[in-house]
Amino acid sequence: MPLQVFAFNNGLTENARGYPYLRRNGDIINQLGIFEIPIQNNGTLLGRPSRRLINEAHAMGVKVFLVVSNLTPQGQFSTALIGRLVDDQDFANLVWQNIRNVLVEYQFDGVNLDLEKAAPADRALFTNLIRDWSVRFQRANFLVSIDVPAKKSDDPMSEWGGAFDYKAIGQAVDEVIIMTYEEHRAGSELGSVASVPWVTSVLNYAIANIPLQKIYMGIPIYGYDWPEQGAGRVIEYPQAIELARRHGAPLQWDAIQHSTYFRYETMGGRSGRHTVYFEESRSLKEKLDLALLKSIRGVALWEMNLSYPSFWDVLQTYVKHPSRKK
Repeated sequence: MPLQVFAFNNGLTENARGYPYLRRNGDIINQLGIFEIPIQNNGTLLGRPSRRLINEAHAMGVKVFLVVSNLTPQGQFSTALIGRLVDDQDFANLVWQNIRNVLVEYQFDGVNLDLEKAAPADRALFTNLIRDWSVRFQRANFLVSIDVPAKKSDDPMSEWGGAFDYKAIGQAVDEVIIMTYEEHRAGSELGSVASVPWVTSVLNYAIANIPLQKIYMGIPIYGYDWPEQGAGRVIEYPQAIELARRHGAPLQWDAIQHSTYFRYETMGGRSGRHTVYFEESRSLKEKLDLALLKSIRGVALWEMNLSYPSFWDVLQTYVKHPSRKK
């Protein structure tokens, strides 16, 4: 069966860079996540989405989800906010009602819960929160999806993923988006942002705990450029290709990680040596093949702003629905 596609639009309006890709490729997008509206410390939600964006997606047959997060203005996920949500029932009720009001007012099809960095000690309470909210949203006829950290086993004390009980959460919600990216990141050693062996291990663990028809595998559309000393920076596909061209750096294939990389050097000796790993058509195809092999529900694109025309050319061969209206 063709893979389903959940695409994140990083921006609340049609002014986001991903919007033209929605217009051109809406026929292969099943669900659109409008990222993001954060929960405030007083229980209100910051920001409102574009009605035009929602209406245009609906006209193409795309279901639209409101992405609700615990991101702070500084771009960090607030562990304290989740702690209050799981400890204070009145506060949790207020937040749920505020989310529901936006879903109703803007005619969303569902909510995507991007609640990250819950404290490991709050694991049971966090699970109860997700169960409670899921039941209430589903009774109000809204779909519930949740973003969960990628992990290959269950370590309840893990700072990043310990609070996420795959089995219990997978039973409660309608869809689980596994964030199968950031294997290597700005402050880590060099490597693919999502190597195929690593993604395979993560999927195997997810499949053992979550129903297949609920699992979406995250697809990163970016990479990192690491100097020999210091942290890396995010790099997009067009930037990577141009950088390699400008420095005459040949693209190479890492057969272990199943990822493209190259090296280049700028002025400045050792500090001027760089290594770039990035995602492109070959690594994308391998990830899509893996998703098909594992018979999961679909893939989740992070994120449309970072996409490029040839990305969609590859994707459509895996998910095209010829009978679907634009």
